[in-house]
Formats: sequence, C-alpha cells, structure tokens
Amino acid sequence: MSQRFIASLAAAALLPLAGCAGGGAIQPDRSVFSLDGNYQRCQYGYSIEDTFDRTVKVFKEAGYHLDVIDRATGQISGERGSMGALAAASDKGLKFYALVLPTSSGQSQVGVKIVQIIEHGSVLNKSRTEIIVSDPQMYQYMFRRIDDIDMLGATGPAAPATQKPAAWDNYGAQPYQAQPKGYATSGH
Repeated sequence: MSQRFIASLAAAALLPLAGCAGGGAIQPDRSVFSLDGNYQRCQYGYSIEDTFDRTVKVFKEAGYHLDVIDRATGQISGERGSMGALAAASDKGLKFYALVLPTSSGQSQVGVKIVQIIEHGSVLNKSRTEIIVSDPQMYQYMFRRIDDIDMLGATGPAAPATQKPAAWDNYGAQPYQAQPKGYATSGH
C-alpha cells in the first residue's frame, strides 16, 4: 500500500474525534431541572422576577458559587464546599438546583433540590457520590430566608417586625407558605 493511502486512512479515522474537541457548549446540568419528587416547593406572593432575585441573593449570601443563573427559564444552580484538586482524600460539598416558576394565580413558586456531594480518593482515582438531601427543616429555613431577605440592602428602610404564625409543623412536614407582606395598622 502506498504511504499516501495509509495517511489518508489515518486522517479519516481521526476526523470523527476532531468534531468532539470543538463544538458548542454542552450543558449537562440543565437536564436535572425537570421538576420531580426530589424538589421541595414553596409559593410566594411576589412577582416571578422578584422571587428569582430573592432566590439568587439567598444562595449567593450562603456562599454558593452560582454556575447557572438563567432568568429566561427560571433556572439557578450552584455549588459550595472545598472541592478541587487540592482537596483532602474525602471531601464534602453541596450543590443545589432551583426553578422559579409562575403560578396560575400570577404569583411565583420556587422548587429546590439540594444534593450533598462526597468526593473520595486522589486526583488519579477519584470517585464522587451524590446524595439528595431530604431534610424538611433545612428547606423550610431556606424558603423562609427567601421570603424574609432584605432586597433593599443596608441603606434601605427596615420593615417593621411582625409576628408570623408557623405555617408548617415538624410532624406533618407541611410545606412553608410565605405569609403576605403587610404592615400592622392601628385603629387611631
């Protein structure tokens, strides 16, 4: 066989592999945003835009590095923890996936799934375990933070403190329902 034929045969064999190196951005994390039974949900009386901004702010303040912030689809995700090449032999972190969606009544709903990530091994022999966190109290706290977060910042006026009745209990694991924001009025 001629060397020219062998060279063209080798080039043809490598051509399909070259297509994998370039190409567009692949976003595999987007597939986990379908609402399933692993998402905890809460409805709010805010507009979808306001709820989206509140959710982003809560996770940023909690120390998450956000990798998806897509206002058009309502998708937010991020990760926190000491992951990376210099991590210890066994390391833990958290990843979350959130969807902010409109409700039929014109309000908004947040669905969140939190996953604990445990990495084992070294750089050459690393394994990763992901466990969906199902602790209802942790989600209730997060939903309450989304409802109560100060969107005006330190320079804005503080809202008067109001006593909110518990919207859920530990035994029935009822989802947190955000209370309508309002100011107490006196009869004077």
